[in-house]
Amino acid sequence: MAVFCMKPPLISVLLAAPLLAAAGEFNAALTLTPEWRDADAGSPYYVAPPLVASQRQMRNDLALRYRDGGLNAQGTLRNQASEGESAQTKGILNQLYFDGETNAGGGYTLGKKVLSWGVGQAFRPLDLIQREDRRQLNPQPLEGTPLLAWQRYDAERSCTLAWSNPNHATGNNDRDDPALAAYWYRLRGADDYHAVARLSRRHRLEAGGGWGGALGEEWSFHAAALYQRRTLTTLNALAENHGALLAVTDPMQETARVGGVKAVAGMQWTGVAGFGVLLEAWYDGEAWTRDEWRRLNALTASQHALAGVAPLPAIAGNIAWSSRVFERPNLLRENLMVRFSYDEDNWKTALEWLTTPRDGGQVIGASAIWQGDRQRVAFGLRHLGGRDGSAYADSPQTRMAYVEWRYALR
Repeated sequence: MAVFCMKPPLISVLLAAPLLAAAGEFNAALTLTPEWRDADAGSPYYVAPPLVASQRQMRNDLALRYRDGGLNAQGTLRNQASEGESAQTKGILNQLYFDGETNAGGGYTLGKKVLSWGVGQAFRPLDLIQREDRRQLNPQPLEGTPLLAWQRYDAERSCTLAWSNPNHATGNNDRDDPALAAYWYRLRGADDYHAVARLSRRHRLEAGGGWGGALGEEWSFHAAALYQRRTLTTLNALAENHGALLAVTDPMQETARVGGVKAVAGMQWTGVAGFGVLLEAWYDGEAWTRDEWRRLNALTASQHALAGVAPLPAIAGNIAWSSRVFERPNLLRENLMVRFSYDEDNWKTALEWLTTPRDGGQVIGASAIWQGDRQRVAFGLRHLGGRDGSAYADSPQTRMAYVEWRYALR
């Protein structure tokens, strides 16, 4: 039996869709996406459902977009079913904002908007408002952030001041954290320059800069770095404090440190025959270190050794709490990725290899997209592995796959 839950603004958009289509630009698309995840029962972090998510899921989306002048709206009606669970239907208001002009070269934005900043393919340290996870296998449509913004721009430069989450007094995660942010962009010949700054309760001051440039028609380069006055990492308190082996409440606690850095650098070659190569390396100061993984591995081994002494549900529950660390975009701080791509006519294909040099972990992925006039078909595969004892090799999910079919209704 489906559970129906829809946000009031999205209900209004759905009911008004026929009228809106006549007034402005209206688009609708249907997307069907089955997903499979192959669990590794031999992983020290493996826990059987229902303590962890099911391995098979089906997501059906009806996406609606409307634009009329400066008014933009985007919503998703989603039905999602997981193996062994009841299907759920919900409405998501992805974006609802108004872009206005104050004078020539000046404007403002009011509402909920997707606002992405910076450079980088797999990792964008300067993306301080949207904070998009760019390593998802099959990313869902982005959901914007409530904001008030002012922009000043001309043909070569722009400046944006944004107050994000103005309706939140506090936020217990980065997406909901109220903040004041500034973004500066400059185009100079074949080079792009970026600078950002952000003040918030969670991170205090964040500031950084980036650059992107082209060398001829085939080569391009990019780099960016961000300083965070306060970094936040979720760690297992039992592993860090070397105390009890089992907890009765969630031991995964957010830990704050003073000072941290995020950085990315990459180069890309694009050939005239449709071939391309991307090489990118990045450092995430909020990801785990190798020593933190060693401490969690030791704790998990000790918890398994309690079998026959402690209740099995208590052991499984604690391991399930720890396994949430595998949901992070970056499992270790240092990452290196190579992506090979080939585009021809309606096809886009890619093969990528990622490694974490500190422990020898590896992620291998492949994807293909066919785009027609109104239909789009895509599929993707990903395999996690590498050296024994590495974070990716210990992942409770080793293989993932999805197929997506999208049809534009209008």
